[in-house]
Amino acid sequence: MKAYRVSKALALLLAAGVLAACGGGSGVDVTAPGGGGGPKTFRICPGANAREEILTAFFDAREGDTIEFCAGTFEMTTGLIINGKRGITVRGAGMNETILNFKNSDSAEGINAVHADGLVLEGFTVEDTPGNGIRVFRSEYITLRDVRARWRDGEGRDETDEGYEVSPENGAYGLYPVETRHVLMENCEAHGASDAGIYVGQSSDVLVRNCYATYNVAGFEFENTFRAVFEDNVATKNTGGFLVFDLPDLRQYGAKNIVRRNKSYDNNTDNFAPVGNIVGLVPRGTGMLVLATDQLEIHDNEIYDNDTTGIAIVNFGLASPSYPDLRYDFFPEGLYIHDNVFRNNGGNPQEPNAERGEASLLPLLLRIKNLGRSAHIVWDGAEDEPNDCTSVPKDADGVPLTEPNPNHPHEEQGGRTDERGRPNVTREDQDPECKWNAWKFDDDGALKKPENWICIAENNSFVSGGSLLGALTTPFLRANVTSSDPATLIVDLLRPASTDLAPHRCTLPTHPEPVLHLPYEPDPDSAGARPDPAAVAAACAKGRAGTVNMDAVLHYNCPRLADYGLFTDPADPRSGPSGQGMPFELNSALFSDYAKKYRFLFIPEGQQAVYRDHHDGVTATLDFPVGTVIAKTFSFPVQDQAGAPIREDVVETRLLIKRQTEDGVNWVGLPYIWKTADDGSRYAELAVAGGNKAVEYDYVDADTEVRNADGSRVRYRGRVANYGIPAALNCLTCHADETREAGAAPIGPKPRFLNRTNVFADVGEMNQLDYMKRKGLLVGLPDTGIERAAKWNVPGSSGALPDSPADVHARVRAYLEVNCAHCHHPAGGGSNSGLFLDAYRRVDQRYGICKKPVAAGRGSGGLQYDIVPGDAAASILYFRLASDRPGVRMPPLARSVVHGEAANLIARWIDEALPELSDEIDNEEVCSGSGGLLDGLSKSQVPAALHDLFGAAGLLSPDQRRVVESRPAPAD
Repeated sequence: MKAYRVSKALALLLAAGVLAACGGGSGVDVTAPGGGGGPKTFRICPGANAREEILTAFFDAREGDTIEFCAGTFEMTTGLIINGKRGITVRGAGMNETILNFKNSDSAEGINAVHADGLVLEGFTVEDTPGNGIRVFRSEYITLRDVRARWRDGEGRDETDEGYEVSPENGAYGLYPVETRHVLMENCEAHGASDAGIYVGQSSDVLVRNCYATYNVAGFEFENTFRAVFEDNVATKNTGGFLVFDLPDLRQYGAKNIVRRNKSYDNNTDNFAPVGNIVGLVPRGTGMLVLATDQLEIHDNEIYDNDTTGIAIVNFGLASPSYPDLRYDFFPEGLYIHDNVFRNNGGNPQEPNAERGEASLLPLLLRIKNLGRSAHIVWDGAEDEPNDCTSVPKDADGVPLTEPNPNHPHEEQGGRTDERGRPNVTREDQDPECKWNAWKFDDDGALKKPENWICIAENNSFVSGGSLLGALTTPFLRANVTSSDPATLIVDLLRPASTDLAPHRCTLPTHPEPVLHLPYEPDPDSAGARPDPAAVAAACAKGRAGTVNMDAVLHYNCPRLADYGLFTDPADPRSGPSGQGMPFELNSALFSDYAKKYRFLFIPEGQQAVYRDHHDGVTATLDFPVGTVIAKTFSFPVQDQAGAPIREDVVETRLLIKRQTEDGVNWVGLPYIWKTADDGSRYAELAVAGGNKAVEYDYVDADTEVRNADGSRVRYRGRVANYGIPAALNCLTCHADETREAGAAPIGPKPRFLNRTNVFADVGEMNQLDYMKRKGLLVGLPDTGIERAAKWNVPGSSGALPDSPADVHARVRAYLEVNCAHCHHPAGGGSNSGLFLDAYRRVDQRYGICKKPVAAGRGSGGLQYDIVPGDAAASILYFRLASDRPGVRMPPLARSVVHGEAANLIARWIDEALPELSDEIDNEEVCSGSGGLLDGLSKSQVPAALHDLFGAAGLLSPDQRRVVESRPAPAD
């Protein structure tokens, strides 16, 4: 019993957020001014308990607190999350002194910060993450200083070592603020990223200065970003030095960015991005690449010794000419390039590479168009043309963006329109009826210049040399290779190029500087007082079996599950619930490594949940009162052949508790791990840091409707070597987003998933929603029209003919919603991908149909599209669901093994059902259209000699060659 008292006392201190210093040279030292309230500093040094101390500090930190790492290396087995916390500082002893290594982590990101306003990260290195190094999402007033992200190679070498090798297995992004505002990155580094080393996307008011990037595909990248500056940075040994992109289907589109006083040299590393990612199109040896972005100023940079070109300016038609995003403008316009030094670029242009397919053809075509020479500045020559669209894009209220609307001022993009008249369309606006571009043209249909043109001043300096070919490099090339559409490309190949800079001798206004509003000033009092350990102990000690301890539920994180009194048997979370507690099941549920789950809902006495469905929002669950607890227990049964229990390993119980704080309601997620005391009794202990366990299972699915093809009950057998019990921080990864209540709000209890029968001790079998109404736990339940989701693993549960295309379609959509859509919706944690899987949207490009990947990194698997109807093997969605690799698998948490039954159904959906559902899906024609340069061209479309030249030189990828060779010869 002595061991129990010590353990419980420690847990009480953990719950209260007051940890004493540990001895022996390691441990977490928590200090506060005056020894009482106010900001705290958690000081953590390397040692046996460092992982638990780090996760506890990240969980407990409040506004104004500092998490401080000693010098040394910390081996991390899970990612670090900051969610919904303002004013936190994470500080190391310096990027060369404090190393956080995530090589063996079960999470994609090293650090993932969401809604973390005022975050400061400084003085450490994050390395070897399965996915991104540091991601900051939907946050404001962010500072990254003296921080490095890097990937060592297979031999353990870093970027400074001779023989260092890059790999497409490296994470996609190093330092990765996305959908952020007011960001300062300075004195940072990134090395080895398979996409972009230092990246800022879909953000506004950003300054990146004095940073260093090597051995990335893209050293630096601004993507769909407004009013941002790259200054005084160095990019070398990347594939491309600096990228400024606008991509389709994202939250916003970029403008008014500046790239100044940077050095971009020797960026000649072969492109190692997984094929399918947009940066996989970047030719080796590119100093800067500008894609489809507007109002970019490039000045006072040194751009030299890049093998292919100094600056390439291209439109999106070279990547995907038929892409259907009507918000998106393909064309880069309003560019001003002045006062730069170009030296020795283009001396060894990238040769075509069969591995890269059409992506590697562009440098050769440009040389062909330039009489065998390279150029310091290359523009593809694409100009927009007037169309017949007269419908101005409208905001969420239906007001045209050319008219004022104080409800939607679009301030983050500089207003509803810019000074040229361009509408600043965002994701929240209505889908346009057509692509309106009338603002670009005068009454005669001519492009307005110079505001929609590319201006290249006379004060740029061009020095050619370094090699024979380099000596021939021209200052400029208008290539007139504008699209990968076959018909357009044929015409383009026959059009002459131009090296004449005279039409581009113009000037444009200087862009405004970013508005940073830094430094952020934390308000330590805003987070409320820290709980007194004595108060925690007193409240939690009131716990009694069979009676819900509401004082503890409403206010405290108790050290033991039994302290809340949720179950009639405190040693068995499968037993009867206390108070108004009720068991519940879901039609389709989150997969968790084949764990069996016991779910209970506890609504406080005298309180009721309120009915809500998807009309209240795609993430809307029932509206639960303060004091609600949702308990979910994960176990692994072993049964005999008849299905009788032999043993059951009850591993963990997770709680979601809705509390009232001074800032509003907040859901708290708490993991409890089940243990056995010396006397054989069972108890569940709070495990803020989570844990892992090897488990095995052998049991029959409890749902009698789940059957094999021969009609027998489905049985699951297997082992999980490293079943993950999430840290308390990890709850927020899936459960938190801005459309739900604050904290770790519930996902599953939506009416469409609750609308099913269950067995209750007092009434027997009954519909769960009807039972809640009968027991006085639910108000507002409609008499008719209640939504119902299919059971993904029960044919015919959709209401359609069992196993028909419509039935498979409905069941897969239910599975994707409950497993994926909590992140993949317009306001979710995966929104930056542009892939939305919420159940009530049209299945089109945003649902993944022929959608190119964004931010996927190695998760793309070298594939071109998220979903290719008729071809699961070519679909990224299937690839990721069928993978168990960290950084690739989706969902990224909650599973470590493949859900084989679901993966098989999804493969069948893609291969068989989608091709039969042409009335249910859109944009499938994009997959078969021209997706890249020379994709699918045959001898009937390209002059025979040119086509044979491409084929003989290996200019087509193996897949493209097979497509061409399989086609019948053209008729005479």
